[in-house]
Amino acid sequence: MGRNSLVWGIVVLLLASGLVTAAGATTRAAGAQQLTKVILQLKSPASAEFAGYYEAKAKGFYKAAGLDVTIKPGAASIAPEQVVAKGKAQFGVDWLSSLMLARAQHMPLVSIAQVFNRSGLTLLTWKNNGLNSIAKLKHKKVANWLFGTQFEVFAALAKQGMDPLDNKGVTIVQQPRTMDFFLNRQVDAASAMTYDELAQVLEATNPRTGKLFKLDQLNVFRMQSLGTGVLEDNIFTTSKYLKSAANRDTAKRFITASLRGWIYCRDHQDACVKTVRANGHGLKRGHQRWMMNEVNALIWPAPKGIGIMDPAAFARSAKIVAEFGRLDQVPGHKAYRTDLAAAALARLKAHNDVYGRNWHKLNIHVTPGGR
Repeated sequence: MGRNSLVWGIVVLLLASGLVTAAGATTRAAGAQQLTKVILQLKSPASAEFAGYYEAKAKGFYKAAGLDVTIKPGAASIAPEQVVAKGKAQFGVDWLSSLMLARAQHMPLVSIAQVFNRSGLTLLTWKNNGLNSIAKLKHKKVANWLFGTQFEVFAALAKQGMDPLDNKGVTIVQQPRTMDFFLNRQVDAASAMTYDELAQVLEATNPRTGKLFKLDQLNVFRMQSLGTGVLEDNIFTTSKYLKSAANRDTAKRFITASLRGWIYCRDHQDACVKTVRANGHGLKRGHQRWMMNEVNALIWPAPKGIGIMDPAAFARSAKIVAEFGRLDQVPGHKAYRTDLAAAALARLKAHNDVYGRNWHKLNIHVTPGGR
């Protein structure tokens, strides 16, 4: 048998087994396949918040999709929207509110997959302070990081007659990155993500007892439950990038592999924690295990399928961002598209559960200092 006949014989067998696509087989047989290089810009340093992307790379899901993906961690000085708008990365991950603000500044960005289906933002108060409702925060100090993370909290306060935009009826304090000021009771209420700052409080030792703080010592007001949740982590790119049919195909393949990574992390939480820690510096296992579990709770179950934008959730988010971000108009449907994520789900459905209807949170115990 000649060499070419042997190669095509192998290709036919692979096609029959479903291991490669016809297009991929042709490229490989010709010896000319090249991976498409793309960059993903995250909004903050490596953590379980981004586990699905790191796992997609570690497991070879991106490579199987014909992609060579570089994942760039974020930092306080990095705005993923600006990085993507300038063409220094093809894709970015950030809160939907940040994308809306960027579009208001004429950045041609578009959300192509809404990974988090619900908000993870909360307000915390101490139960022994008697602040057991949002209404009781009138004339109190309420902390938030600001710079686009405050809209959900502001909306919750406004529903109780306060005017956080002008500090009327409530005092807004800019929140530092650690929860020490809350633990020291320097503010009455502090913002906390379920997957991060809430755990920081529970991982801290109560100096009065020498034991860890307990959840039953806190009031946890969830913005999602209060009806003021704004959609958070989504994948976005530029409308200019998507004008090319080749780039749209790349985007579909990127979304497919990324969502496959998130599905894997739903079913293999500890493995994904290990992968994330291998890609970060000083990430503590206990804290990341808590984070992975809580991040999964923001994704699953996914009623419309992972990555698909819920128009009602978008409309609620847009209204809140417009009001408390003081935008000239409410962001419209042009800020997102669902066709690329829908195509990704069509590829995944045959061999993956894209809804996670039976997923339940694990019982993760906090560890001192998140160790």
